[in-house]
Amino acid sequence: MGERSRELALLLIGDAVFFMISLWVTLAVRYMEWPSADNLRIHFHPFLILTIVWVVVYFIAGLYDKHTNFLKSRLVSRIINAQVLNIIIAALLFTIIPFGIAPKTNLVIYLLVSSGLVLWWRVKLFPKFSRKRTHRALLIADGNEAHELVEEVNNNQRYNYVFVRMVDDYTAMHTPDFEKKLLQVIKDEHITIIVANPRSTYIETFLPELFDLAFLKFEFTFLDFYKVYEDTFDRVPLSALRYDWFLEHVSQSRNTMYVITKRIIDVVGSVCIGMIFLLLLPFIYVAMRIEGKGDIFIIQERFGQYNKPVTVYKLRTMTSNFSASSTWRTEDEKLGNVPTKVGTFLRKISLDEVPQVWNIFKGNMSLIGPRNDIAGLGHRLAEEIPYYNLRNFVKPGVSGWAQTHQHYMGNNMSPQSLEETRMRLAYDLYYVKNRSILLDIEIALRTIKTVLSRFGVTIKLPR
Repeated sequence: MGERSRELALLLIGDAVFFMISLWVTLAVRYMEWPSADNLRIHFHPFLILTIVWVVVYFIAGLYDKHTNFLKSRLVSRIINAQVLNIIIAALLFTIIPFGIAPKTNLVIYLLVSSGLVLWWRVKLFPKFSRKRTHRALLIADGNEAHELVEEVNNNQRYNYVFVRMVDDYTAMHTPDFEKKLLQVIKDEHITIIVANPRSTYIETFLPELFDLAFLKFEFTFLDFYKVYEDTFDRVPLSALRYDWFLEHVSQSRNTMYVITKRIIDVVGSVCIGMIFLLLLPFIYVAMRIEGKGDIFIIQERFGQYNKPVTVYKLRTMTSNFSASSTWRTEDEKLGNVPTKVGTFLRKISLDEVPQVWNIFKGNMSLIGPRNDIAGLGHRLAEEIPYYNLRNFVKPGVSGWAQTHQHYMGNNMSPQSLEETRMRLAYDLYYVKNRSILLDIEIALRTIKTVLSRFGVTIKLPR
């Protein structure tokens, strides 16, 4: 049995064991006594069926694939997401199948217990049972993103592999007998992982041979460069963007349940936030009047979903309002348009964005989504950056995946250069590709963490 098979078997057995241990702990907590044989017997068979179903969910969630095992940073969030789905499935099964028990409270307790135990098993205990080995990896890819990946992986001990060689297209094209020499390097350097860009023009010619060695002879693990990059940085590599990428990853069909749930959250959230804002508005008005004259609100023309124009309302934070401006903040400041004192405070706690709850209530914005651009700047960026408007495939939001990762909130305004904007696009397309209620919740928690940190409150969220 090879290392990969041993690892997979150990993960499967360990998950199943800890699922059943979780049942015992759940019964002990629920009834505040040592679980009796009869109580265990009644619950054992239904939860055994659930364990089998849940292991299948773990497979679907990618918790047994090689990417997850090599890239530990996403393990915690994937387990939590899978456990939430598992409990929903369990509730449905107990409703449909007459098990003879209806453990509503038990399922809630079981979610907490099993999530904690499985996390402990996967993150702390499993590495002690598995072989402590740093895999030697070969990267076959080009460009800045390839160098980013090498620097990130080789300079962080949290990855259990390291790149010992990097091969670009120029080297491949100008090396005689390249395929033969590459295979010799793999053997001499004891390479166990190959991360390659399968779309590289030259590499495509000998990919079949690499696939044979990886999937038929099991001589090494083959990983897609784009997938590894995305899982490592939580953003889409822009070099992957072609028309077929959108056909494969960005569906035009709507997930009805997701759309309905998200809309309900938007309406309820906008109403609640709006009521709180109305209570604060008189104090904001007085503060602005003390500082000087000027409008309380400003109106901006921005891009909405499918590039449709949206009229957005904000509290004024600058001395002037260039509503259709195509300029960066630094360019505005040269024209004398600078933040006011009250505006600086409002930005610090992101209160200037709150009037957009009206846009959210009307349905042309969402609480969570890519941040929309002022019309003038959006046109300028679309002309400079390929595929830029694809970020407008979904409704724009007050907070988004890019904002929480690039920390564009408060006084640190949205991108102020083309390079920063390209990075924002990479994060935004990650959201477009992977959007879900659970991802929206993660963004909301990150946003709350960022706002609270400005008041000295520290919250640590799992990755």
